[in-house]
Amino acid sequence: MPAAENEALVRRIFEAFARKEGFALRGLFATDATWTVPGRGVMAGVHRGRDEIFRFLARLPKETDGTYGSSLRDVLASDDRAAALYTARGTRRGRTLELEQVLLFRIDDGIVHEVLALPSDPDAFEEFWAP
Repeated sequence: MPAAENEALVRRIFEAFARKEGFALRGLFATDATWTVPGRGVMAGVHRGRDEIFRFLARLPKETDGTYGSSLRDVLASDDRAAALYTARGTRRGRTLELEQVLLFRIDDGIVHEVLALPSDPDAFEEFWAP
């Protein structure tokens, strides 16, 4: 896929998430896609398969009483990869999160196959998502 199409794909993902339209994302992820979140917190791990990824994404608002959100700042893309820089915000158990993160995407034929989340402040990320 040309870089411009991969950039548009990532922007569509963020737009659908912002509109709380999770079902709009189903066709954008491979059935065997993986989404990796670092750390030991409640959201950490390797989420394998489209269904597990959507359960993970659906858990974000539940864990934060609907306060979790993201503001896309920029997307960099190539023919098979993209990186999204965004600000993540939310509150959880009296803790506040506001930090920049990067999602690294591997894309093949217009379908996401891998996502890796990279928080800019791993310690703050761990503290926020701690059990």
